[in-house]
Amino acid sequence: MTKSWVEQKYFKTAGDFFQAMETRETSASYQIDRELAAQIKPADSLFMCGFWRSGTTWLQQALAAWLEAKLVFEPLFCLAPDARVVFDAHHVADKKFGYLLLYMPYYDGDDLRGHPLHDFFDRALRSTLGGEWIRKYRRDLAESYRTRTILKCVRSQLCLRAVQNTFGMPVIHIYRDPRAIVASAKMTEWYPMFERLSLRRQLLQPADGRAAFFSQWRGEIQQYDEQDTPARLTAYWALTEKFLQHSYADGRGRFVSVSYEELCRRREKLLQEVLEKLSVRPAAENALPALEGDSSSTSAPRRGASVDDRLTGWKKILSAAEIAAIEAVAQYFGFEERLVS
Repeated sequence: MTKSWVEQKYFKTAGDFFQAMETRETSASYQIDRELAAQIKPADSLFMCGFWRSGTTWLQQALAAWLEAKLVFEPLFCLAPDARVVFDAHHVADKKFGYLLLYMPYYDGDDLRGHPLHDFFDRALRSTLGGEWIRKYRRDLAESYRTRTILKCVRSQLCLRAVQNTFGMPVIHIYRDPRAIVASAKMTEWYPMFERLSLRRQLLQPADGRAAFFSQWRGEIQQYDEQDTPARLTAYWALTEKFLQHSYADGRGRFVSVSYEELCRRREKLLQEVLEKLSVRPAAENALPALEGDSSSTSAPRRGASVDDRLTGWKKILSAAEIAAIEAVAQYFGFEERLVS
């Protein structure tokens, strides 16, 4: 049997994976996080969301110094030990790696009281989840002594509103031209996880209520599932963005959507506007971060890329057929304005 990307990269057997899932990290940073957890107010944390390859890591790392916050990185990634609690609660823990890599937990209630996601996100926002993964991109041990967190998660779109209703933290949603998303994904070593994407299995089959929303596009989902990876990936992006729009249709909450492309162009000026809307202020009189340079997750071919390359580099990577397929999906779901260049 062919091993998945995750198994090939991290584990010899599936047993090794589940043993790792049960392990609780005992590193110094984890111990510091636990000792300081009571001093952290989830409402003062900043939550970053957005689809894969949309600039979430770039913005998270840029803001961490300004807020004097410590990074909490992708707590719902299947290698984060405590993600198993979420998988168990949603009855997907027995699914294959390829499924869990793209899985987004669903919850459309008003808040998380009484739900397993409550404890999970409370611990995530206080940075007391176990494992090295969520601390992967911290600059040094000193960062763990900070009493504010900045959490970013690309798998939270289908439960985010309930999380925010429960904890009251400000949310920045960053979005990007889907052609750039697909092109960026193609340059990473983990693009094969998107090649295994099944829209039906992710959006229609889970018995957690999500099908009530996504079944309005049942025919489209079945159609896109038969198409190549760029179209399927774009459809997953579009449909999860649709749910996020549905979640925030009332316009309430400390929630701001910002364009990756506009951040690249306007940089600190736009970021200042976003943070003012959210009433987010620094812990000290720190200068706003310069939105320059690469993030830790920037793929090797894109390191040092110019602003123009970041905005239009997808033209050199995607074929004409791929571009047409991505544009057709974006336009069908009403995201023409995201096709920015």
